[in-house]
Amino acid sequence: MTTSKIRIDEKAMLKPSTRVFQRYFVPRIFASIYFSLRYKCMISPQSFVQMSSRISFGSGTVVSPFAVIQTQGGRIQFGKKCALGSFNQISAGIVGIFVGDYVRIGPSVTLLGGSRHFSKRDSLIINQGSSDKGLEIGNDVLIGAGAVILPGCKIGEGAVIGAGCVVNKDIPPYCIMAGVPARIVGQRE
Repeated sequence: MTTSKIRIDEKAMLKPSTRVFQRYFVPRIFASIYFSLRYKCMISPQSFVQMSSRISFGSGTVVSPFAVIQTQGGRIQFGKKCALGSFNQISAGIVGIFVGDYVRIGPSVTLLGGSRHFSKRDSLIINQGSSDKGLEIGNDVLIGAGAVILPGCKIGEGAVIGAGCVVNKDIPPYCIMAGVPARIVGQRE
């Protein structure tokens, strides 16, 4: 991961009306068929993938039932032969989420490309804006069930993220991570 794919695309922000239509009015089965045919992957009709040209999948990628993938305009790109478990939440703001090839994501994992500002007590959280940092995951990564990957993180090639980890910083290649917050507990040989 010598070059970063994470960048802000100022023109990426989708109009709220477009985003609402893509998320709530396109039938799941239609989105499933569209993505499956276009990218030669398998998207469960029980998953919820926002119908957007800003979301793409590599060939052979599988998305399990009840996974949710949505964007406010940033790219969400999965490499080839990835597997996404059930009940995943993958959400990008206006900065992208990039997942490499051969990545395995267990059930109930959350990948976030942005977060809300909330520090001001005299202003509603919804009025304080958001911070979009994106997310990048290298090739051959395993992410265990229930893990949370926070915005701005880069996970190196071959890393293993244990079940229930909260990742809030960059992860070097081939590290084995565990805990909250995630810390290095070993290396792949």
